[in-house]
Parts: sequence; structure tokens; C-alpha cells
Amino acid sequence: MKFDIYNIEQYKKDIDDKGLIAVWKEILEYCILHNTKNTFLDVYNFGELYEIGLAHLDKKNKKENGVYYTPIDVAAVLSNYLKDLKGDIICDVCCGTGNLILSYLNILGKERAVELLHNGKVYLYDMDELALKICRTSIGILYGIEYIDKITCVNGDFLDKEIHLPKNAKVISNPPYFKINDILITWETTEVIEDTKELYSAFLEKIIKESVSSVIITPFSFLSGDKFFSLRKLLNNYNGFIISFDNVPGNIFKGKKHGIFNTNTSNAVRAAITVVENKKDKKGFRISPLLRFSSNEREKLLNNTVLNSFLSSNYQIISESNRDYYKCFTELLPIYNTWMKKSNDSFNSLLLKKTSEYVLYMPKTCRYFVSATKKDLKRTGKTVLYFKDRESMEFAYCLLNSSFAYLYWRIYEGAITYSDGLLKSIPIFMDILTEEEKIEIHKIVSKMISEEENYLVYKKNASEMQENVKFPVTYRDELNKLLLNVLDISNDVRIFDKVHSNSIFE
Repeated sequence: MKFDIYNIEQYKKDIDDKGLIAVWKEILEYCILHNTKNTFLDVYNFGELYEIGLAHLDKKNKKENGVYYTPIDVAAVLSNYLKDLKGDIICDVCCGTGNLILSYLNILGKERAVELLHNGKVYLYDMDELALKICRTSIGILYGIEYIDKITCVNGDFLDKEIHLPKNAKVISNPPYFKINDILITWETTEVIEDTKELYSAFLEKIIKESVSSVIITPFSFLSGDKFFSLRKLLNNYNGFIISFDNVPGNIFKGKKHGIFNTNTSNAVRAAITVVENKKDKKGFRISPLLRFSSNEREKLLNNTVLNSFLSSNYQIISESNRDYYKCFTELLPIYNTWMKKSNDSFNSLLLKKTSEYVLYMPKTCRYFVSATKKDLKRTGKTVLYFKDRESMEFAYCLLNSSFAYLYWRIYEGAITYSDGLLKSIPIFMDILTEEEKIEIHKIVSKMISEEENYLVYKKNASEMQENVKFPVTYRDELNKLLLNVLDISNDVRIFDKVHSNSIFE
């Protein structure tokens, strides 16, 4: 039989000759009728195989549609969270070819999965009719073709006002990630849609409003930023937790982009898993720090118990005075709280709008550390900071080159660049410095400024060499110790190491 020895070359040729829809019609009909031993046509490879078909036809279209298929190990994490949540009807919104729903049914076990299917309690939503058919057929192949017709499939735009979730629904979803250029008249126009202009946040809003519980993976960007404020305010009406992942050095979507077929690893999304529990007598969300991990730590990290260990016990509520979720390590929360309590002003109060002799240069990118220099760095993407006097400049130099400014960035942003708005908002405690502490800051800063030339580093970006200064860790330790003493905090400076590390486990 043809499909017993089917391979990637034949698959692509068939797509060229017959088209993607016709090829998948043949594949699905064959797999329903035959128990093939060809691992290429294993049901759990369908998602990646379909992805290759789309990429083969039109790579640009795939990118513009914001389609990021859920890796199997990530699907298992989401499914393990969903299985303990309330809700009788299981809905996979933006199901694609079914990685999430297949993972969930597998984790439930065959007996419970068959019971759900028999009772018509599985709903699938997607705009892609072929992907929807692949998903439904895959479930039938695994659990019985007699259940295919019992699965409710909704082929259409989930945001359409006429499309809704059933009552008592629990949802698992990986919605598409791309900007909204035009708000369609078929949608319910909400404040969230108008503010964010992001499709994933529109899906997040509708799912949370219409379900009794949900597990959703999206970009992490909604955790902060003014345009997502209305979405965060909406989340105050619910409760649960959010775990966010950095994209360096490992990536939550990283791995073999097409599984068994190739090793493209270009995806760079910083992701967040939002679990809406809707427990009684709770409001707000517990938030993890932004988790970094290396590729060889992926299996260790993607374990629900391990991920839960990073969550704070504090349920955060968004307000005008607390507009963003803070993503802080639990062991650093006492330092953060003391810092906030003892700060009476912001970094912006140190700055002048006009030029002065008291000037520092700060690179905008800050992957693993923040730096500020007296030397005018030879680079694009730098912020020039002017201060009113020497003491203000030296305090800023101390703060920016310590772990404090970097910690603040990791808590409230953490992507690539340090935004001007966040920089200006850094809480400062310069007013509580003693004369002895001011003298100590002057000594340390003078020493570091005199040695900047000794620690120049260069990295090529956009075809140009970008200059920076990377001081030895001992210098940062000295600054951290000084600032901790100013705040009357007794922690060892090693407590900051995890913030700068490229692994959550170090």
C-alpha cells in the first residue's frame, strides 16, 4: 500500500500534484481503514505534518496568520492543569489539528475520554476547515470512529457574535498571535479589543467571559503595558495563576519546529500560560517570575509541580496605582517590598530635560544585565541621561549598574529593551542616604568610571558592532551590598544571582 511507505518527499509531491485538501482526504481515509505501522502517519505527528504542508504551500501566509502549533510537551502541561478544573464540557478553541485536545484526552485515560465523547461533551472550534477535520478524525482513529459524529465542530471565527461556548464549558486554547488591523462588524466591540488591537487578547477575553475555567497559552505581553490595562482590569473579576517564559536561552515553542521532519528553531515568542481557576472567595492572579531555561532543562521545567513551585502565594489585583502584574521571584519579594516602601520618588526626578555636564549613557538592550557609563558608547540604541548634579548622577550610576535596575526590568518588562517609561518609573530612595553612604557611592562610582575602558565588550547587531561595558560581577556585588545596606536589608548579595542567570535552576 502506498501509505505504508509514505515519506516527506512523497507528501510534498502529492501536495504539488493534488493540493493539500485532496492529500489529507486520502491520508485520513486510509488511517481510518488501516492500522498503519508507518510512524510518519502516526496521529500525534499529524499536526507537524500539516504544518509542513502549510509551509510548503505558503510560508508567508503561515507567518501572517500568527499560527504557532503547540509542542506536545507544552500541550501536556496545559492538559494537566485543565483536568483538575471545573466544567463538564471540554472545548478546544483554535484547535488546529488537535495537539491540545489529543493531549487532554490522553491524560484523562481512555475510559474517561470515551465517556466524554459518547456524551457529546467535546467541542472543537477553528476557522481552518481542514485542520478541524484532521483533529476530529484523529480523535476517531484513537478512540473509535463511531464517536466522530458526536464531536461538535464549529468552523468559523470564534470572535463572531453568533459563536459561543456551551454552558459549563472548560476551555483549552492556543489562539493565534497577530495584530488586529480592522475590527470586524461581526465581532462584539469591547474595550479590550479597541485598546489592545491584538487577536490573542480578544480570544482571551471572550474565553474567560464565557467559560467556567480555562487554560490558555499566549504571548506574555499582556502582563504589562498600557494598552493591555483594560484586559488586566477585567482579570480582576476572576482568579487563577499565570506562568511566563522567556525566550532565551531556551524557548517554550522551541525544539524541532516540524518535529521528526526538520530542525528549524526560529520561533521567538515569550509565552504565558494563564490558568483561570475561578475558585470561590478569590480574586486576582498569582504570577510567576519570567522563567529562563536552557534547552537541556526543558523536560525538567515542563512539569506542573515544578512550575507551580515558582508561583507566589499572593493574588495580584490591578488598579490605577498598580497597573501591571509584577513577575518577581518569591525569595526576592521581601527585598522588592522594602524597596517600594522606602522609596519616595522615581528615577525621573533625577533627570533634566536639558543638557548638563552630568551625563550617563545607557544601552537600551539589557538581556542579562543593565549598564550605564560615563563614556559615550559607540552604539545605536542608547539612552542619554542628564542629571542636575553630581550626587544624582552617581546615585543613578550605582543603581543602574547594580542588580536593582535589572530586577525592576525583569519584573515589569523583560523582553529586549528597557523602555524610557519604565526607566523613569524606577522607585528611588536617594533621600535616605547618609553622608557616609554618599561618600561610599562616590568612591565606588569614581573607580568604575575610571575603569570603563578596561571592560569594553562588542556584539554585532544589524551589521554593526555595538559597544558596551561589562564590569566584573564583583563590582555589581559591591553595588548591591551598598544598596541593601541603605535599605537596611541583611540578605547576601548572592540572592540576586538567579535574576541574571540564564537558567531558573541555577
